[in-house]
Amino acid sequence: MGAPARVPVLPARRPARQVPRRRPSTRRRPGSRSHSRLRLIGRTAHVVTHLPESGVVRTAATGRRWIAVIGVLLMMIVGINVVTVSYGAMSSKIETQIEGLERQNAILKSSETAALSMPRVQKQAQADGMALPAPDEINYRNFSPSDYAAAAQRLAAGG
Repeated sequence: MGAPARVPVLPARRPARQVPRRRPSTRRRPGSRSHSRLRLIGRTAHVVTHLPESGVVRTAATGRRWIAVIGVLLMMIVGINVVTVSYGAMSSKIETQIEGLERQNAILKSSETAALSMPRVQKQAQADGMALPAPDEINYRNFSPSDYAAAAQRLAAGG
């Protein structure tokens, strides 16, 4: 007997017609910029949502290095707090010094006022033989240019 005859097997349905893919054009279309922005936002959102599942983050989170990183960060935070507290203490100390200097300044001003008070000066002047003239006894002098010239000649002559 001979070989069985081959019967071609037909598909149950016709294959779908393949639509040729369009190449992206190099020309810019009016709305293409916003479309690319949306695509960029979508990609960024995808990357951010899948970041915790990435190998780098998993390796860092499960390794011993992660403990060291957290330790260093905590030490930096403590250091910043110590510096802040020391600046606060220093400013408090400076404020106390300022208040002390203001008090000393007020005391010195009051002692200066007492030293230069009019009754005290008048007493000292009377003790030195000076007298306070009455207001109507005060006369002001007027000088002419020739008086200035004569005074200059006397000074030049030595006396």
